Amino acid sequence: MSEKLKSTPENSIDTEAWHNVNNEKSTEIAKSLEKAIEKEKSNAENENNIKHEAIELATRHENEQTEKRQSKEAKEDKPLTKKDIDNSYKKTLTNVQNQLSAPSRAFSKVIHNPVVEKTSDAIGNTIARPNLIISGALGAIASVFVYFIAKRYGYLLSGSEVIVLFVAGWSIGAVIEYARVGFINNRKSR
Repeated sequence: MSEKLKSTPENSIDTEAWHNVNNEKSTEIAKSLEKAIEKEKSNAENENNIKHEAIELATRHENEQTEKRQSKEAKEDKPLTKKDIDNSYKKTLTNVQNQLSAPSRAFSKVIHNPVVEKTSDAIGNTIARPNLIISGALGAIASVFVYFIAKRYGYLLSGSEVIVLFVAGWSIGAVIEYARVGFINNRKSR
């Protein structure tokens, strides 16, 4: 069965051996091709799995962001209570005081003492309103004219003229201020 093709004695080829080698190589190539196809299928499946996982992660992240936004909106919709405002104020005050030098921190603690703060707010909203202080200062400045008139006509002054004129200016300013505020409030209520 063994046929030999002889073109030259040195180059003789056994066709059966050649077919066997050829079949083995074909089988190896076919197996390699099958492995490559399986690997490609596996890669395609992995790629699909990765795509699905990425989509799931993106969806999950988007849902979390939506939940955070909704919870934030719910918190924003809730009106602030006095306790929330006080806690925020104390926290901010503590943070700022920690950044101050020791003397500044001590002064800040004194002026931000609740008793001092409430007294200051009460005075600032009633007696020491800016317009009232300005009108009182204008009254005190008017004392210069009183001194010139007293000097010219020879009157004796007691020294309390500046204080009296400040109080008079403040009083006139208070009447004007409260009349103006009352007038504006009446206008708004109509």
